[in-house]
Amino acid sequence: RTGAEERGEMALLEAGTAVTVNGLKARPDLNGKTAKIVAYVPERERYHLTMDDGEQEELYLKPSNVELSGRDEPVADAQASEAPVETPAAPTDEPTAAAPPEPTVSALMDPGTVVEVSGLKARPDLNGKHGTVVAYAADRQRYHVNIIGTEEETYLRPANITIVTKPAPAPAPEPAPVPEEGSAERDAILREASNGVAAAASAPTPPIEELKDDETLLKEFFADVSDASRDAEVERILACFKLNPYEHLNVRFDAGEETIKRAFRKVSLLVHPDKCKHPSAKTAFDAIGQAQTLLGKEEVKRELDFNLTRAKESVIKAWRKETRNDVVLRVRYNGDRDAQLADFLESDEFHERWKLEGRKNIVDLEWRRRKLTLRIAAEEERVEKEEKEEAAERKKQSKAQKNWDEEKAREGRVGGWRNFTNKKKAKRQKVAGEFKAPTLKKETRAKEEEYHGLDKNGNRVLRPDEVTKAW
Repeated sequence: RTGAEERGEMALLEAGTAVTVNGLKARPDLNGKTAKIVAYVPERERYHLTMDDGEQEELYLKPSNVELSGRDEPVADAQASEAPVETPAAPTDEPTAAAPPEPTVSALMDPGTVVEVSGLKARPDLNGKHGTVVAYAADRQRYHVNIIGTEEETYLRPANITIVTKPAPAPAPEPAPVPEEGSAERDAILREASNGVAAAASAPTPPIEELKDDETLLKEFFADVSDASRDAEVERILACFKLNPYEHLNVRFDAGEETIKRAFRKVSLLVHPDKCKHPSAKTAFDAIGQAQTLLGKEEVKRELDFNLTRAKESVIKAWRKETRNDVVLRVRYNGDRDAQLADFLESDEFHERWKLEGRKNIVDLEWRRRKLTLRIAAEEERVEKEEKEEAAERKKQSKAQKNWDEEKAREGRVGGWRNFTNKKKAKRQKVAGEFKAPTLKKETRAKEEEYHGLDKNGNRVLRPDEVTKAW
């Protein structure tokens, strides 16, 4: 068979089949080694394998990371065929002490089973405590466990619980020896040492760390998220500072583009209206969408980063002033101020102070911007009002001038006609000794003008009326 056919039939592999591991990026040291299939887990779409090396390491691998070895028959069947047939031994009166089978969690445990919790990182306070199995939640691939003593209910993976075995019956007590001087103290020391060895021997082995990709880890994370966590995330988003998109996505102010995208995906899956039952889930979802949109605009992000950088410099300056004479820090870091600053920049205290200082700078800038906007709007309104008043005044003056011109023309016409109709010839006063030239007719006057045109010298001769006026 070809390799493609074998990979297509991986879902039909039986338990005990020998396979070869390949294509692992997280554990390249296991590539090329052989292993045995324990079972196929349909919920996780992975094979449960046991390595053939001496450590018997258990792994969960994808079908694409395992290949059949040279033999196609299951290893368990081959070993069974090669093993000789043993005849049953004759029964004896003394019962043989068979070692009790070591409990495993691969099979489903019955409700009421007492288990011990171990290997928890998020809740280390529960490690070592006992609990009772309530049921197995197949959709979450976890056991519903009730912690004994606190009545706290939680969901744990099979790798984080171990069945509690009943303690072996204690041997019959031997007769106590006669106490000697100092024997009581010596016995107490020996008893404490033996108890420590027994406790170390009975300590449960740490759970097996399975290899998981990012997609599997993300699914398990959201499977553990309860409705209370989703509601708390919605309340956090609604209580964020409205002018800082970084706070909506719950990332550091110096986060890069990829970090912002991952944070948006994580928060959006938490507060999505289809998955979150909070009444304000849609408002929170719209808020983080707007935050990502603002951070995606280069101009807005540049202005925001500029204000946050100023706030960061202000916080660092204040910290330098506060720790200038701090002897404890000087001794701890051997006078290395750069190391002190590096640790301070990575601390939660710095980020909290940076957040508060950034809010102050952003609020101040926004207040100035709004005041300037109001002043510009008021100035534009004033200019527009003055222009309207000037236009109205010009219109009024133009109308008045037009009316005046019409009135003046009418008065001129009426007055001229009135003067014409009421005009009387003024009597001319007689002057003594005045020479009155005779009125000449037009024809006679024309002849005289022709006759008295030029004198002998060629000069024009004055007419009688002109002579009278000249005199």
